Amino acid sequence: MARRIEHRSTSEWPASEVHAALIDLEYLRGRLAELGGTRPELLAHDVSGSTARFQLRQGVSTDSLPPVARTVVGAGDLVIDRTESWRRAEDGHYTGEIAAEVAGVPCEITGSMWLRDLAEPVGDQVSEFLVDGSVKVGLPFVGGKLEDLVADQVQKLLAREERFTADWLAQRS
Repeated sequence: MARRIEHRSTSEWPASEVHAALIDLEYLRGRLAELGGTRPELLAHDVSGSTARFQLRQGVSTDSLPPVARTVVGAGDLVIDRTESWRRAEDGHYTGEIAAEVAGVPCEITGSMWLRDLAEPVGDQVSEFLVDGSVKVGLPFVGGKLEDLVADQVQKLLAREERFTADWLAQRS
């Protein structure tokens, strides 16, 4: 059974500025350098008109994994390939998809993303970002434990990426 991932955040920047950052080559390289783990790499990046697609590779040191995950991963670092695609739905509203695979592990992470201006700003918060996804690990006996672990790590990564994005935008304002 898959585990659900849900992440919601708000920003003091309009959706158009957040979106521009999320697909910016310099931003992606900076985010990878700071949060990408072992051997981070930008594998592909294509922005064309109102659509964008990119692929990232991030690594997690096996030393930082709990024992149950180490037995599945084996020797070497955990390697995660992540693809994101974005499109402009309308002014102030962007939609996207995310997919990730873990090399050598039957693990699939998929989800939908929305970035939009708030109809009614709340204080200085003018846009919101949502991720609705799931994690599925196809291993008997340990699959559920690994799904919980991966879902928790994805939530933490999304929160760290949110902070990175806010800092990145603040430095450029």
